[in-house]
Amino acid sequence: MSQTHQLPGAEPPLSLPGSGGPRIEVVTGAEGQDHSSLPRRSPWSLALWFLIVFTLVAAPLTIWNFSRPPVYRATATVLTTVPAERSGAGRSEADVQHVAIQRQLLLGRQLLTDTIERVEEAGATPPPTPDDLRPLLTVDPIPGTNLVELSAEGGEPLLLADVVNAWLDAYEAMRQAEIEARLGTQLEQLSDQADSLETKIAAKRAALTRFREQHDIVTLERDNNRALKRLSTLQSSLADAEDAQIKAKAKLAAMQAAAARGEPVLAKAAAASLAQLAERESELAVRVEQLQKRYTEMFIQNDPNKRALPEELQRVRARMATLRQQGAEAALSEARQEVETTTDRLFRLQRELAEQKRVASRFSADFETYQDLQSDLKALDEMQRNNERERVAMETRAIDGYPQIEIIEPAHPPRDWAHPYYLRDLGLTVAAAGGAGLLTVFGLVLLDTARRPRRSPMTGVRIWGADGERGPSGGQRDWLPGAGAQPELGHRLPAEGEPAALPGTAPRQLMGGEVEALWELADDAERQLMGLLLCGLDLPEITALTPAQLDLAAGTVTAPGDGRRIPLPPALAPLLAAAERVPAWRSPAEAEELARRLPLLALDAGIAHATEVTPGALRHTYLAYLVRQGARLTELHRVAGPMDAASVQRYAPLSPAGASRPLAQLELAYPVLA
Repeated sequence: MSQTHQLPGAEPPLSLPGSGGPRIEVVTGAEGQDHSSLPRRSPWSLALWFLIVFTLVAAPLTIWNFSRPPVYRATATVLTTVPAERSGAGRSEADVQHVAIQRQLLLGRQLLTDTIERVEEAGATPPPTPDDLRPLLTVDPIPGTNLVELSAEGGEPLLLADVVNAWLDAYEAMRQAEIEARLGTQLEQLSDQADSLETKIAAKRAALTRFREQHDIVTLERDNNRALKRLSTLQSSLADAEDAQIKAKAKLAAMQAAAARGEPVLAKAAAASLAQLAERESELAVRVEQLQKRYTEMFIQNDPNKRALPEELQRVRARMATLRQQGAEAALSEARQEVETTTDRLFRLQRELAEQKRVASRFSADFETYQDLQSDLKALDEMQRNNERERVAMETRAIDGYPQIEIIEPAHPPRDWAHPYYLRDLGLTVAAAGGAGLLTVFGLVLLDTARRPRRSPMTGVRIWGADGERGPSGGQRDWLPGAGAQPELGHRLPAEGEPAALPGTAPRQLMGGEVEALWELADDAERQLMGLLLCGLDLPEITALTPAQLDLAAGTVTAPGDGRRIPLPPALAPLLAAAERVPAWRSPAEAEELARRLPLLALDAGIAHATEVTPGALRHTYLAYLVRQGARLTELHRVAGPMDAASVQRYAPLSPAGASRPLAQLELAYPVLA
């Protein structure tokens, strides 16, 4: 305040000894002064205030409440289950993971795009893009079941039902398209293979018919077709020898031709074993094929039980290959020996039976060729039957191999809106308005009570600064280092015989964000000064600090004078260790110059009333930080050094409720240095 009004009974101002010292004015109020003439609000006035506040709060809230458009909700219920071949769970058992996957698919961008197209085809006007449609849709799994509830919210009931139903149609279409996409390639390959087999079979049948007519093969029996029947008049010995020789050569030629084509050539003993292995190989091949369709190659290789099937199939096939090779060699060797035997016998009859031998050999070769053609035709017929069986099995199992969905209930246009709840919100509005009115009335009553002073004598003092301004700080409020003495809270005790200084105003307490802003703008030297102030040291102690008093290895600083050891904060110790000079000043003048830069840093940081940001303000901020944590006031000197009782007492209002705590239980590092 810039002016004073002396109450009745005030004594003239007194000046302390010394030039320019502060003055003290004793003020005494009249004992019988009556303040009962101040007006008190009537109940009608309070009721009017209640109605005004009630109306100001209730009217806009009520208008806002009933101005909200109704939001409708259309829902549909879908049952989705995992294929039985991929999950042992039955239809009635819930599969949370499967339901979650279907939820992600339902909210996919491609599915929402298809939904918009279907709604447009139905003649409705949906949101233009999937990003606009997605906020309207929700997918809520029903706990404990495989049921999923699909819903859409908006202001148009008919459109919501169309959107949800189109959403379901797009979901089913996507599932069908996925099945067709995965099976289409395989079915197409099987169809192409069937067409190719059909063409080859027709060509093979025509070639077989022509060969049969050309070589006069009447029946499928060798004896009924052989030209050797014309030699029946020959001597039985010659006929037997010729027949044996022809059969031996035919057998050898057949075996050699089969071996050249890669067909199995085996003796009877080896054929039985090979047949058993072939049966086992077919069974294993089918099982391995089913295993590869169901699992990936990596999964099969990592599972010993599943990896055993392909390994067993390889062993069977290797055994078959070995058996074929050994059997072929034995059969060919036997055939050659038989040919040599019959040939030796026929050498003697060669001149007589030369013509018959050529005829028989030619016929045998033709018949063997005919049999080979017939075998090829049978093999093609078998391949065609296998192809047809595979196609039928694939089409039969296609649907069962994919998730099953069933629409339990489609969406219908809702009749009633889902929210907002107008009546409930109206009740909340009335309650809020009534509460605001009551609080206003209560505040007015308290204000009236505070404005009516007690009828008692008043005695006090006013302290005037030497420059005529009120307050203990006087005209030094706008202080800059070097411009005058700044009062420090927590100042040292006066020396013996020295008069006690008048209590000064508490320095400014900075907020955490303001300290962080100063720290960000400060250089290393300024940060050293700020860090020591935020450890509890005052400016005189910092100016007298020497490098020997900074123990960076132990992380402590020893205060000059009283020798108290203060731990260095985590962020300050590395800063000092990396600095070229510790401390950064070599004389008290340099330290004071750094202190004068603090208000300038505050100006650069945009802090209000930057001139109040002083070393004392930083130290006071740190001590207040400790007290707000519940520090014991009686232990505050262990951080700040000796303090008079009046200075310590000014921190008492900052202490939280309850018992205080020792410094060992507190976080001593200021947040910016933690």
